[in-house]
Amino acid sequence: MYKLLATSALVAAGLWGMTEAASAQAKVAPITAVVGGYHQQNFGFASNKSGVNYGTAYANPSGKINNTLNYSDSEIWFGGRTTLANGITVGFDVQLEGNTSGDQIDESYLFVDGAFGRIVIGSENAADYIMNYSIPGAGVAFGANESQVGDFILRPTNVTTIHTLASGRNANGANSAATNHALTYGTGNDQQRVTYFTPRMAGFQVGVSFTPNLDREDSVAYTDKSLQRANAIHGAVNFTNNFSGVQVNASLGASMYPSVDGAAATTAAGNEVKDYSVGAQIGMSGLMVGGGYRKIDADRAAENGTAYGLGAAYTSGPFSVGLSYLTSKVDGQNLTAAGDDKYKQILFSAAYSIGPGVDLIGALFNAKYESEDNLAVNQNSGTGGAVGLHLRF
Repeated sequence: MYKLLATSALVAAGLWGMTEAASAQAKVAPITAVVGGYHQQNFGFASNKSGVNYGTAYANPSGKINNTLNYSDSEIWFGGRTTLANGITVGFDVQLEGNTSGDQIDESYLFVDGAFGRIVIGSENAADYIMNYSIPGAGVAFGANESQVGDFILRPTNVTTIHTLASGRNANGANSAATNHALTYGTGNDQQRVTYFTPRMAGFQVGVSFTPNLDREDSVAYTDKSLQRANAIHGAVNFTNNFSGVQVNASLGASMYPSVDGAAATTAAGNEVKDYSVGAQIGMSGLMVGGGYRKIDADRAAENGTAYGLGAAYTSGPFSVGLSYLTSKVDGQNLTAAGDDKYKQILFSAAYSIGPGVDLIGALFNAKYESEDNLAVNQNSGTGGAVGLHLRF
């Protein structure tokens, strides 16, 4: 933390020095906003068991779930940057969800780049999430981490899962409606925070983040520390390099969420949360294989448990395919039960680039949710497939 403060002081000194170059700055063009993003439409099918409790969006327990789905995902990005006379680059990025969402502005942050590294301030992912390497994906097709599989094969509301192998992320994943009711350490991964990344040296880079208010994405609201966790710290180191045509990627990450102030140690809120991840990839001649492991150390909480996954992806020209397996095992919401909540996912995905920014994508998948109580109303498994178009602009 002291290193981060010291680095920030150096950056501040560099920014102060910009005032001495005022006349030179007049020649630098102001920031011009640019627009980008992506738009994806998928049409698919999946089997879901009847008579399962999928939550209030369905009959409770449900009757019969329709087996076809049109899934849409899109974002519009607004951004810009400028390089100052002293060589420092300053810019911003704002990401607008293209579909109605409870988090309509996905991310909104500014960044400062220079020889000292990179500083990011605002609503953005934590360092250990950004720097993670684990299961490789097939182009822009369905990925194994936070996969759209969870939108086709539904998670019973009483089952807790880990959908991503990157630490620093909501344990239930982006596609899960269940809450961190026991942890309340965040509602996602885009809280307001400050992050610093070192320059990459000999293939290595270090990143650290500080998140003061875990459930906020604006700059004027505080967290009541007697009700929720606050002041989380995230850190990561990764390595990426190519050795005579062999690509090697690896990462280590961790997040620490302090306990709720004044909460008893006999409750989940009274125990700090530690979230660890490790992953690696190796590839050559278009083939990339990799995997990852994640452990959430959260005593007396539903998310206390582990996840791991393995996969491979192959790319040849405009075509790519991938096969992966991901599983998690956690304590579950009924902490007195002898069993665990379990999740298993098998995914085959493919992508074909029709033209610049236009990809035809598809996937076949199987998922299984097991509840610690073994009740039929809390169990689901199914198989499905989807095809779609992914557009980037």
